[in-house]
Amino acid sequence: MKRTGVLLLGQMLLSCTVIAAVHAAEPLSPLANPSLYEQRGAVGNIDTATGAVTIGGKRYRANARTVIFIADGQGRMRKGNTIADIPANATVSFAAGADGTLTQIYVGGGVLPVRP
Repeated sequence: MKRTGVLLLGQMLLSCTVIAAVHAAEPLSPLANPSLYEQRGAVGNIDTATGAVTIGGKRYRANARTVIFIADGQGRMRKGNTIADIPANATVSFAAGADGTLTQIYVGGGVLPVRP
C-alpha cells in the first residue's frame, strides 16, 4: 500500500509539472498585456508565400512563431493560425523585432500600448 501511494503521488506531481509547462508556453492575451503591442497601423498587403506583411506602408516578416490574436468585434477573441487569417485593410496593434520580424499581432480595436 505504501509503495502505491508514493507512485500515485509521483504521477500527480508529474501531471502538475506538465500542465504548468503547457500553460507557461501559451502566449499572453493582448488584453492582459497591452505593452507587448507597441505599434499600430493598417494592414496593406499580405504575401502568404513569403510571410511578408505591409503595415502602415512598412514591410515586416511573419514566421511560424508569430502570435496572432483576432477580435471579432463582439468581445470575443480567437488565436489566428497564419497571416492569411488577417483581413485586408484591418487595423492592427503589433510588435516587431529589430530585424523586422513580427512577434505579436492583434487584429481589432481595444488594445492601446501603455505609455509612461
